[in-house]
Amino acid sequence: MSVRICSQCASENDVTRVYCANCGMRLPESAVESSAPAVSKAAAGGAPALPRPVGRRASQPARKSSERGLFGFLFSQLLSAVLMAALLAALIQMVREPDNIPSRSGESGSAAQDIYETLRSLSSSTNPGSWTVNQNAINSFLETTIKPASPDSAESMAGAKFQRAFVRLGDGSADFGLEQNFLTRNIYLLLEFQPSPSPEGLGVKVTGGAVGRLPVPEVLLPVFSKLFHSAIAGLGQPLAPVRLARTAAITPGDVTLQWAGSGSPAR
Repeated sequence: MSVRICSQCASENDVTRVYCANCGMRLPESAVESSAPAVSKAAAGGAPALPRPVGRRASQPARKSSERGLFGFLFSQLLSAVLMAALLAALIQMVREPDNIPSRSGESGSAAQDIYETLRSLSSSTNPGSWTVNQNAINSFLETTIKPASPDSAESMAGAKFQRAFVRLGDGSADFGLEQNFLTRNIYLLLEFQPSPSPEGLGVKVTGGAVGRLPVPEVLLPVFSKLFHSAIAGLGQPLAPVRLARTAAITPGDVTLQWAGSGSPAR
């Protein structure tokens, strides 16, 4: 009779078996002829072989599954730590004061009235004209004209108190800023824009924004711009003559406006 002899416990197994029925050891490929029962190691006086559980190999997939679970847990913890660090870094950038924020210019009702009268006169003149105004004068005008908004206004952040509006002039562009006091710290909202002349009048194109030193993603600019609507609406009357200008040239020190004459923008 052909059988397979287990090399571990010397038990005879049917030739069709792959693993030993007694100890679970993998059987040799070749079969042997046997006419008498095989003598086990125990019968020969040797130490009895410890039985090998048949289910031993099934523990390897379970161990691998456990390792994958541990790896997933560690990865999720690492990802959470990275996200928390990124959020903390973003919050720090939001409360930091941006570079070159202009200092307060001081309110001046008479100076603000003079600026408005100059704008109205030049925009309604039949002759071409131009006017250059510096950043300090613009900011004094804004501090005099734009007052703190009501607590339920759209541009107010939760618990924030409006301090002032200002401009920060650059090379070809400018930032319109709002200074808010929040939990004893000043938070700065900045909306960057460039002049945009058109046949309908002088407009602006929003090109960027920031909260403190944290840039606002371009996709969020339309929503972010709404925070400035109430402040800009407060400049409705002074901005009307500006919109009639033909061009606006912005430098880090001042703004130069030009009108085509006849109280209308050039076409």
